[in-house]
Amino acid sequence: MGQVMQDKPETVVGPGPDAGADALPGLLYRQLEIFHAIMTTHSVSAASRLLRVSQPSLSRSLRRLEDQLKTPLFVRHRKRLVPTGEAVRLFQELDPVITQMRALSGSVARIIEGQPSLFRFGFTQSVGRVLVPRALQAMKAKSPQLRVFLDGLLRVQHMDYLIRGQGECIVTLAEIDHPLAMGRIIASAPLVALLPRNHPLASKDRLAPADFARTEIIAFEHNGPHSIAIDSFFAATDTAPNVCAYVRFADIAVALAAQNVGMALVDDFTVQDVVPEGLVKRRLVGAPQFTARLYWNGERPGSRHVDQLGDALIAAMVAD
Repeated sequence: MGQVMQDKPETVVGPGPDAGADALPGLLYRQLEIFHAIMTTHSVSAASRLLRVSQPSLSRSLRRLEDQLKTPLFVRHRKRLVPTGEAVRLFQELDPVITQMRALSGSVARIIEGQPSLFRFGFTQSVGRVLVPRALQAMKAKSPQLRVFLDGLLRVQHMDYLIRGQGECIVTLAEIDHPLAMGRIIASAPLVALLPRNHPLASKDRLAPADFARTEIIAFEHNGPHSIAIDSFFAATDTAPNVCAYVRFADIAVALAAQNVGMALVDDFTVQDVVPEGLVKRRLVGAPQFTARLYWNGERPGSRHVDQLGDALIAAMVAD
């Protein structure tokens, strides 16, 4: 365990000198950081270890914060600190701020130390299986010192990821409709079928909806890009697909198809030319299209790496 450090000079955050008479007095960042640590660790002792300060110093800072806010933030119950309703609401507002401040501190430290910049971005599973690795390979060939941090994301996490600034951009098949989201189209790819080599339909070059009348398929969560595409494919006929399993990610559908659980209908970004052994890929008649896009926060344009990633993704599709 590291040594206990002395109290540091504390940065004041809050309204400036022109604030109105009813404005809250300026708050010390260290006090807010201590409150955040107590909320996340649920313990004064654990928070003191996390921040490497003594428990008495931490308790004094918490009391000063409560005095400034003129409201208690915790009550004791069976030797435990229980946050008040005001504390819960304050934490909800403070958590993204502390996250961004810590990210900023790390970036400043890397700049001061002269370290190569860290390019952090998110992606969904379909584009992350083949397309993103190919693009990064091309970027590394041009910039060997490039360091990346990759975040695999769910569709529901997209805007929170961009708003909180965890990463600079997102590569996804899902369309983001938000005033802050700026986008760039990368490429389109069709819905395709993956089936065992010995499957009766493997002899056909293209499959129509009617071909699936006696075939079990692997389906996806409702209202996602894959679910919408599969529904669109079967909407043109009266054929109702026989679903044997539901999954969230395309690579899981591929894995199930490889074990002959059912036929996988996935975007062609997922497999491109990397089809697992024992499976064959077949085109579909009137196949719906998926569009891969690169998104970033319009109020936080990001580094030059965002444009470079977009160019590399497009080049990776052209070269396929």
